[in-house]
Amino acid sequence: MWPVTTPPILVSMDMITSPDADPVERALGTVRRIAVPVAVGLLVLVALLAGQAAEDEVAARYDATRTTATVLQTRPDAGGAPVPVTWNDPRDGIRVADVAVGEVATAGRTVTLWLDADGEPTTPRWLAEARTAGVLRAASVLVAGGLLVLLADRWARSVGRGLAAERLDREWRAAELRWREHPAG
Repeated sequence: MWPVTTPPILVSMDMITSPDADPVERALGTVRRIAVPVAVGLLVLVALLAGQAAEDEVAARYDATRTTATVLQTRPDAGGAPVPVTWNDPRDGIRVADVAVGEVATAGRTVTLWLDADGEPTTPRWLAEARTAGVLRAASVLVAGGLLVLLADRWARSVGRGLAAERLDREWRAAELRWREHPAG
């Protein structure tokens, strides 16, 4: 039983599933508690994938292919100096070349390598454009998806509040009938 000082519908602005709630109210509350975090997690994943796809589209316009290369030699002082890396080229098999990795080079570490139309390592002069396109697409997906999740959550809250209000109204009507049948005295 709820305390007299705090009626169940007024405890919070959030949908409350009281012990007296009907199965639909309880199910709706459970779905909201599970679905919203899952939807947000999936939204972030989709945004990241959309950003990656946008980067790849820009790269395709410049006839470049992204691949993963493995650093072969540790060079703590590389600082942008070329280091030997290896990667698997579908046309030529395993390839080795010296490329600037721009970071500390540790043997066994994987790095992103861009290849031109001939399969040779290239310095992507358009990388800023690709990253900008990726960030903008990811942000667009996050904003649009976030609004959809927010609208769905607000709708579920509205439905839940409506159900709770109907239940509370029924409970008060039943209490009023009991009070009329058994007046205080």
